[in-house]
Amino acid sequence: MRMSRIWFDRPGVRWARVLVIVVAVTAGVALWLGNERDLWGDVPPATVASVPAMPASAALARRASIPTEPAQRVPAVAEAAATKNPSGEVRVCGLGSVPVGRDGPDAAAHRLRHERTRAVMARWLEALHSGAEPRGKAVAPLLAPLLAAPILPAAQPACRGEPDCPNVQAGIGAAAWVAQRERLAELAIGSRDAGVLGFAMQACATGGAPAETSACTRLAPEDWTAVDPVHAEPWLMLADQALSRGENDLADEAFRRALSLPFGRVAEQSLFAAVLAAQPADAGLQERLQMGDVLNLLRSGWREVGASTVMSQCSAAAMKTPARRELCQQLAEHLVLRGATLQDVASGRALGQRLGWFPERMAAAGKDLDAAQRILAGFSGGEAYDCAAAQRQVDYLAALAAQGELAAVRKLAASLPRP
Repeated sequence: MRMSRIWFDRPGVRWARVLVIVVAVTAGVALWLGNERDLWGDVPPATVASVPAMPASAALARRASIPTEPAQRVPAVAEAAATKNPSGEVRVCGLGSVPVGRDGPDAAAHRLRHERTRAVMARWLEALHSGAEPRGKAVAPLLAPLLAAPILPAAQPACRGEPDCPNVQAGIGAAAWVAQRERLAELAIGSRDAGVLGFAMQACATGGAPAETSACTRLAPEDWTAVDPVHAEPWLMLADQALSRGENDLADEAFRRALSLPFGRVAEQSLFAAVLAAQPADAGLQERLQMGDVLNLLRSGWREVGASTVMSQCSAAAMKTPARRELCQQLAEHLVLRGATLQDVASGRALGQRLGWFPERMAAAGKDLDAAQRILAGFSGGEAYDCAAAQRQVDYLAALAAQGELAAVRKLAASLPRP
């Protein structure tokens, strides 16, 4: 035997032929396994949430950024959830498991929670109606029809315009929404509470235009600035109405006042605080989540105060005037740097894009929006209803009521793993 022959090189064996046979057999086995496990089927396209620019149309320029999932994709989402959860069920903390239908785990979990929390939610609404807190009494009529609907449109932290924003009327019907909005406007007419007036102003601007005899037509932004002169939102609404009447001097003065003031979002942050303060003693995790979902839907579907004004007054044509361009630059910076909500930031960022901000500045202005998308992704899907995930959502709602939306997003985002 030659000394160069290695230990397994047996005489008479044609190793090249053996190697070819082994490779062929291995490839055949791999193909069979792939076919059995459906590894070679069509790969579903990835769904990527985008943040499109604000449209130039003033009618659509009231909210900005995160579009909703197309309705035809729901079966695909359900199939993906079933793949991750082979049992075909979603487990809801404290309520047990429920089968996942074709509309996905979120709808299944929401139906179960709606059914099991009815009694407590009825007592919660009664506490708001009979309580001494004027903001709780004012918002109760709007919450009642929403809480009665087992499935509601998904709330978004920010949306682009009427076609993309959650439609509050979809779950309760236009007639019911108008009736409840009218009750709120009647309460606001005689109120000196900034939160109640803010609720009514936003509700009256949402959905179809009020009739000439509506109580909404008797609400004026001057009433709001009188009771809340220290926040930007009432002044932006005053500018909006002044421009619609052709009172340009009054509008310019209102803009200047708004630029000197912070955003307070009294009509949003106080909404959560007033409602959460009235919760019954036996309201548990799922009841708080149920109310939180409805509150988020209500506020995310409201017309954004000031956004349509800012975008319509900062069109490409208007900004050819140096003075108007400077005003729009200040408004964009004010929304991004001093805003209180994601919608403030999204509107300011959209205006910044129109102004030609550098990519680095646009990226910095979008950090909170990116964080909100990550948080929103964790609030849906088959794994979003266990006890740990449910507790994170309740903690977020508490932070929103105590500190406001941007602070709540930043607090929760800091606890998430980096992407």
